[in-house]
Amino acid sequence: MLYYNTRHGEKILFSEHYVNLLIVKGHNSLELKRHELLTFGQQRISLQQRATEQRLIKPAQLFSSEAGTHPTKKILVTGVAGIGKTILVQKILHDFSNCREHQSFDFIIHLTFRDLNLISKPVSLQELILRKNGHLAKHLDTITENDTKLLIILDGFDEFKHYKGCDVDVFLTELDEEGEVVEVLSSLMLGELLPGASVLVTSRPMAVSHIPVGSIDRFVVITGFSTIEICDFFQRFYQDKVLASKMFDIVVANELMLTLCYIPAFCYIVCSILKENNCLSTASPRTMTDIYVQYLLALVKSHTKNRVESLKDSSGTEPEEHLQKVLLKLGRIANQKLMNQETLFYGNDDDISNCTLVSTFLDKTSVQEPGCTEDVYSFTHLTIQEFFAALYSTMEDACLSETLAFGTEYSIESLPGNLDLFTRFLSGLLSERNQALLSRHIGFRPQEDKMQSFRTRLIADTRALCENGAYILTHLHCLLEQQDVLLMQELQPQCLRINLSDVTLSTMDYNAVKHFLNEIQLTVSEMDLTGTNITTEALRELQPYFLRCEKLWLGENSLDMEAIKLVADVLEASDILKELG
Repeated sequence: MLYYNTRHGEKILFSEHYVNLLIVKGHNSLELKRHELLTFGQQRISLQQRATEQRLIKPAQLFSSEAGTHPTKKILVTGVAGIGKTILVQKILHDFSNCREHQSFDFIIHLTFRDLNLISKPVSLQELILRKNGHLAKHLDTITENDTKLLIILDGFDEFKHYKGCDVDVFLTELDEEGEVVEVLSSLMLGELLPGASVLVTSRPMAVSHIPVGSIDRFVVITGFSTIEICDFFQRFYQDKVLASKMFDIVVANELMLTLCYIPAFCYIVCSILKENNCLSTASPRTMTDIYVQYLLALVKSHTKNRVESLKDSSGTEPEEHLQKVLLKLGRIANQKLMNQETLFYGNDDDISNCTLVSTFLDKTSVQEPGCTEDVYSFTHLTIQEFFAALYSTMEDACLSETLAFGTEYSIESLPGNLDLFTRFLSGLLSERNQALLSRHIGFRPQEDKMQSFRTRLIADTRALCENGAYILTHLHCLLEQQDVLLMQELQPQCLRINLSDVTLSTMDYNAVKHFLNEIQLTVSEMDLTGTNITTEALRELQPYFLRCEKLWLGENSLDMEAIKLVADVLEASDILKELG
């Protein structure tokens, strides 16, 4: 099993590190107003609360049909980056090849959209299969004759460069019939090609609306680890019961880290930080950026230990200077691809392909073409790409407006919703504490002009939003990332109107709101929580702040009796609340 950031030559038994994932039936939302990872934080809670025994699905039951229903042939598995979609695919292949599960199939053919991106000419399904499975050349006719015994897995639809073009008019029906890659795959998903075959497609939510969902028999959402499975993951990671329990207790005490650990890839990141940083005894991360900076430093430390020579380039540049150069090169690629909503790139740069450190943050796929081998790279996790993109924007010797591609002027609200997390990283990396860390451990020159420029912009924008009542959540997160008392003292708006409406709020969102209201001790003219799906627990946490509100809006939320009583208590206790909606 290729494990996140596996050291060169290191192999890990699948059975030792695979942790069961909670999978529930149900169609995932096709439209996301915000960054999918941030949306997921709250969505996971509601999914797991609705996951009654009848709705739980084990990987072995994915293709089982309920009595009286037509066979389950086409399955769509969705989940945010790092939640375990590819791990689920590996689990299916592992159990099938060991004759444990999925024995109703005679063959499973596994294709990844990363590989399919390399095809630029008309091709048949037969050719697609044989490109990666040449050993099947003499047997493919036999395999496809009885297609009801065949499962085809298409992993990573969101990484397909043609994912927006699957609504095609041309369909293929024969195995050796040639067409564009997108026509072959659409014909397969719609059942025009190999109509009896089962097909499993995995995708991040952002691309699901481009899949021909009318042909899908079952929608499955992977909702990540339960708290028990987080604990289990720690035991497997550390292979030491006492140490794992100690580390898990540290995470439970840090609400931010615990929230992130529900996503398996984050769980690994947190374990890596704890392992390298001696339990975080001196600097427990307080924000998302803190976690990623510590992760970067932990991996740089781990991979450069006793490898000073590997960080010297051919020109004899000193290791620290070369390290900065490599990190900024990764950051430039991450930034360019992120702004174009792309995740894949080709490896034609020696600094990338030959550097051991780079393999820490990138996954590589090598594909054999006639006469050459193509290397395709992606960051190990979408948020790693966003972090590196922000690192480039902050540490490159260019003004922010240039690295953000917004001409001479930029503003936080001008960044698209899918860059919410990138914006947080930007703010956290332009804080004094993280600039000092990067300077001390990697040698980056503190970007004081950028820090001051961003700080001035953040203060002016937040003050304006407080006074005109526009949507403010992204700015509250930027303030949380800064962790700067002097900045909050300087902010002090004329009036305080907090608009958080029409977005489902997560635990991290409420933390940002509470941090802001703790630092700004003013009367709140208006707080709008309309359509936020606010929970009773969140209402209880925010109750002290409601007492400072003159107007409070809670419309379009499903409040139970306990929540209504909490609101009634606020109404009774507050001396200043004039309107409650």
